Amino acid sequence: MARKPVLTGGKRDEIINTSMKLFFENGYEATSVRMIMNAVGGEIGMFYHYFRSKEELFDKVVDSFFKGYEERFGALVSQCASPEEFINAFLPMYFNSMTEFEKIKENMHWTIQYAMSARTIMALREVVTKALSQWEINSGTPLNILAGQMLYALSATIHSEEFIRMDDEEKKNCIMNLVDKLTH
Repeated sequence: MARKPVLTGGKRDEIINTSMKLFFENGYEATSVRMIMNAVGGEIGMFYHYFRSKEELFDKVVDSFFKGYEERFGALVSQCASPEEFINAFLPMYFNSMTEFEKIKENMHWTIQYAMSARTIMALREVVTKALSQWEINSGTPLNILAGQMLYALSATIHSEEFIRMDDEEKKNCIMNLVDKLTH
């Protein structure tokens, strides 16, 4: 028998929000469906009414976490006519996002931190590909590949100890040099 479609909201959203907290604190492997359902005051059967598996739930948790971020990033990119304009707008957004992330990161299991980092890059790749096209970048590398290269390189750069110690102008120059090297 086919499953009935499940609407959003209500208990489903409560399960997602509670799961986010538990996954972040305990990691994916150490968070069980039973643990989640005990926290929301529901039975295991209720879980399977809303989700096929813990993996599907984790995907929904990550989607929920990134939804607002992706929208803000996409809006920011669409307003920038050049990589330099983007970097000038991106850095304040990035630092605000990292400040927010630090608030929840303290109790976040390392496996979730890794998954979130990888998911950030996947989520932003399409937006960066569109931006490269909009900026008429022609480096000889297909734009979707170039977008991935840029995101991984930016991630490695902005999370390095050396970058963190730089002042704002040095950070901007460092990122501009990286983007320039990748796009020319």
